[in-house]
Amino acid sequence: MSAALSLRRVSLSFPRGRRHLVPVLSAVSMELARGEVMAVLAQRAQGKTSLLRVAAGMQRPDDGEVLFESRCIWSMSDRRRARLLRERIALVEASAPALDVPVLTGVALPLLAAHSRRWAYERAGATLDDLGVGACADQRWSELADWERALVALAHGVAREPDVLVVDDLTATLGMGESDEMARMLERLATQRGMAILMSAPQASTLLGVTRLAWLDGGSLTHPDDGLAPQAPAGGTVVDFPGSRSRHASR
Repeated sequence: MSAALSLRRVSLSFPRGRRHLVPVLSAVSMELARGEVMAVLAQRAQGKTSLLRVAAGMQRPDDGEVLFESRCIWSMSDRRRARLLRERIALVEASAPALDVPVLTGVALPLLAAHSRRWAYERAGATLDDLGVGACADQRWSELADWERALVALAHGVAREPDVLVVDDLTATLGMGESDEMARMLERLATQRGMAILMSAPQASTLLGVTRLAWLDGGSLTHPDDGLAPQAPAGGTVVDFPGSRSRHASR
């Protein structure tokens, strides 16, 4: 199975003051194939969001490579990379949208750069319906419940029909039942639409349908070890759920 997204020895640091650098990611490597859902868990301030933003091509690493279908994102021209991030890689975050507009308009607006107004609005409406929040189309962000906000945020990414969907902490404010439902929805998107999905989550206990779990610890993330039980190791280790690869491949 070929990788849709690969990170090769990616490192990232942020400045603290004039002379100090704080390391966030240290030689992180991973591969994600279409149809897979990989979840990254870590304690607060351990770099989950930084890892996801690097994987989505939104943050340039200090060292290493981020590859989409074996092509390095940061070796592309600005125009080509912008098109890639607009059409084939989508980052979904739980933050409020920049514009205070009805939900349907907010989901449709990013699509207008490449499509007609009619197509964009039809696509936005169909995505909201598919995710179960079509009734929220005329509402604004401030009027939505936490569960509705999570689904609307997801719709912003899904509407673009990306190959890679990067989802940051959509379950952080959700209850266990809603987190389970979100996990099942992401599994359905991966298997039915062939998306490669990389997500972060606050806990492992509610991640139904996830192919692999990864623990980010001290900036390190290791390769998956087939056959291990899905339990958090002492260090940063990716764990394959037994049988998950064959389950996805059979669908």
